[in-house]
Amino acid sequence: MESKAKKDTIKDDSKRRDLFVFVRQTMCIAAMYPFGYYVKGSGILAHLVRICDLLYEFFNYFVCVHIAGLFVCTIYINYGQGDLDFFVNCLIQTIIYLWTIAMKLYFRRFRPGLLNAILSKINDEYEPRSAVGFSYVTMAESYRMSKLWIKTYVYCCYIGTIFWLALPIAYRDKSLPLACWYPFDYTQPIVYEVVFFLQAMGQIQVAASFASSSGLHMVLCVLISGQYDVLFCSLKNVLATSYVLMGANMAQLRQLQAEQSVSDAEPSQYAYSLEEQTPLRELLQPTAESSRDFATAFRQSFVHCIQHHRYIVAALKKMERFYSPIWFVKIGEVTFLMCLVAFVSTKSTSANSFMRMVSLGQYLLLVLYELFIICYFADIVFQNSQRCGEALWRSPWQRHLKEVRRDYLLFMLNSRRQFQLTAGKITNLNVERVRGTITTAFSFLTLLQKMDARG
Repeated sequence: MESKAKKDTIKDDSKRRDLFVFVRQTMCIAAMYPFGYYVKGSGILAHLVRICDLLYEFFNYFVCVHIAGLFVCTIYINYGQGDLDFFVNCLIQTIIYLWTIAMKLYFRRFRPGLLNAILSKINDEYEPRSAVGFSYVTMAESYRMSKLWIKTYVYCCYIGTIFWLALPIAYRDKSLPLACWYPFDYTQPIVYEVVFFLQAMGQIQVAASFASSSGLHMVLCVLISGQYDVLFCSLKNVLATSYVLMGANMAQLRQLQAEQSVSDAEPSQYAYSLEEQTPLRELLQPTAESSRDFATAFRQSFVHCIQHHRYIVAALKKMERFYSPIWFVKIGEVTFLMCLVAFVSTKSTSANSFMRMVSLGQYLLLVLYELFIICYFADIVFQNSQRCGEALWRSPWQRHLKEVRRDYLLFMLNSRRQFQLTAGKITNLNVERVRGTITTAFSFLTLLQKMDARG
């Protein structure tokens, strides 16, 4: 009974699924991905959805562009008036809305083909579980972790923007979430409600756009790391897979397992996946072709691993092409935003600005969080890309040294080319980049504070 339940669990974990459900929905809310994806065909309903989708997209452009334009006008009107605190706050919001507009256009209009190619390639070609062997891993844990991280990040982004919407409610003075210039009196009845609604929509779009751009990057890194886990397990079990294809008996499998366990005793070998042991009796089940020799069986199992490795590298190359230009600009934007948000936070010290300090603190934490997930998960991918050759050494290679030596050496030479995600092909994305960006931001903060002290 327990064995049957375990088989059902393996079957559930190994089935194919859409890996991007939540992040795709977030992109749809941000108008960075079409709602028409969920309605196939060419009927009346499909046409109505596409029309509504187009109207929703242009409405979001209108909201973001008009708020960014108002902040530019506010900066122009108040330039040189001596209120550096207000000037910097307007500059922060201008940068945020310009970035939001840029992300919407980049995802939806400039490179939608490459975005769809990335999502389709990973969804259609990923390996749900590792090859048959003494142990196996599935994509279930990586998928669970990707959902946990993206949901946490998206909810944090929405909470951060809600603080700005809560300020006018807390003050009850008919103020607006975003303090910018309007060419009319927005405190009039109905006018105030309309303006407040537009600013609320703008803040929601900011949260959704930031969460979509960085969140998709995070999900892709976690899933690709999960694919590296699957490949790692397949590689270290490549000889066991060959023996199964050969139709080896129980004695041969036990001897091979004993030799493999000596070199495979290290715990925590995987980034996200959980390794499960396969009972030997399940490996004795006859296959369609169980009379092949070792060379033929090894070639078949090893070629599958090579094809899987090529798939991972191809997916990473597409991801690098899509995100590298974005992160080149993003590193500079994050540096500037951290500096400005920290500066405004230090200036907002009066008793009536507690809620304002909390809101700015939320922005600062979200900016740091975004920088961290961009660099940390790229670093995880880099570390996993170095471990493919190591996996082969965990197999009892000495047992068939003559037959596998050439293939092992060629694979390890090729797998030594680690894949590093970059920002504009100029700087590598890793944890060290986080430290460097924070250092640069606070250097600019010191300079800004000295300028403010001079009046």
